[in-house]
Amino acid sequence: MIDPWRHQGAVQAAATDARPARVRPTTVVLLALLLALAWPWLQRPEPELRLVQAGPPPVVAPTGDLLAAFELARPAALRVEARCVTPFGGRQVLGVGTGFFFQADGALLTAYHVVDTSGASRDCPVSFVGIAEDRREFRLELIGFDAYMDLAVMRADVAELVPFIPLADKLPNPGTSVVAIGNSRGDFLAPRAGRVTRLGVRAGRADFADQTIELTNALAPGDSGGPVVTARGEAVGVVSYISFDPGGMRSDVPVPPFLMGLALPRAFAAYAVPVAATSTLVEVLLAGAQRDVPVIGFTWQNGFDYDPAASDVDLGPRPGPIVGSVAPGGPAARAGLRPFEVRPRFDEAGTRVGTVTEADVIVAVDGVATPTFASLLAEVRGKTIGQVVELTVQRGGVSYRIPLELGARRDVFANQR
Repeated sequence: MIDPWRHQGAVQAAATDARPARVRPTTVVLLALLLALAWPWLQRPEPELRLVQAGPPPVVAPTGDLLAAFELARPAALRVEARCVTPFGGRQVLGVGTGFFFQADGALLTAYHVVDTSGASRDCPVSFVGIAEDRREFRLELIGFDAYMDLAVMRADVAELVPFIPLADKLPNPGTSVVAIGNSRGDFLAPRAGRVTRLGVRAGRADFADQTIELTNALAPGDSGGPVVTARGEAVGVVSYISFDPGGMRSDVPVPPFLMGLALPRAFAAYAVPVAATSTLVEVLLAGAQRDVPVIGFTWQNGFDYDPAASDVDLGPRPGPIVGSVAPGGPAARAGLRPFEVRPRFDEAGTRVGTVTEADVIVAVDGVATPTFASLLAEVRGKTIGQVVELTVQRGGVSYRIPLELGARRDVFANQR
């Protein structure tokens, strides 16, 4: 760390000893150009430490050509509901998302996480229903999906041709105004205006789709799966994800920090899976491809990574994600991984004197350290379903090497609740 007083003295000494230097005209021009580019950044106030905002920013309504594009596209958008019929005959809505027809025959796009039934209850089988602008309801069937890209193709049970949103021939440039259609905040197929800020965004998260589009649109849960539409009335993306730390996202195209700051308030951003008329991904999903992701078959214990330097309990010397629960019959269960457990501790007289915490901590995959759940996820997503990996598991301070065959998420977590 720099001592400010010592640093100031060093600057003063250097200024005293320095001799006048001749400056070339070209140097002056270059310095002036750099200063002009950096001036907006230099004029920005020092960053303040603030609480993370409680939710997305206020919705911006579309105007002009963007409003006209929304009004044209809305009849092709759907509210997607996950429903189940209870044993007593009641109907329960388990979740709400958005989708949109992209073909007149009833084929529609949505985000895969909207229609992912992993973890659904055995006692309440899930079905999906699309509700159109005129409140007509359509039964929806999953045709194909790519869990990594978070994209799914479904087909509605329609008796006639339906309005649809055409896919654009190419992706938009940064700065392009777009409107998303969604069902968040209790709205029904409502518009959220914004603009594209970056293309080809990658995240530190291993389950974040490559080539994602970053947006300023104030999206929220319920908007997932909805179309991102340009002023031409063409879909360029499918809503997937929101972030309150967009500065942590990386772009394939380097952008100077001050330009990013001018282009986007860094407290919030929304993200969409890119789609285009030339997309081979949409074609293969429409043909029925189902691309799942490999999993170990456990749930992360309350979102905690074990850090031996900061933990109140001793789970061993190495950091890693804590195994919370184990999917019955899944790869982790077959390999013998143990779930998190807190049990009472007794003294020799049989008196309870506290508790004992026991947990498996996954510290490496195939010899590669996994100190966080994100790093573990990155290693696993780089493998294939059915591949045998070697987990290094820390249990009671002892490390074990355990072979494990990775399973498909949809199969491993089917009907686990």
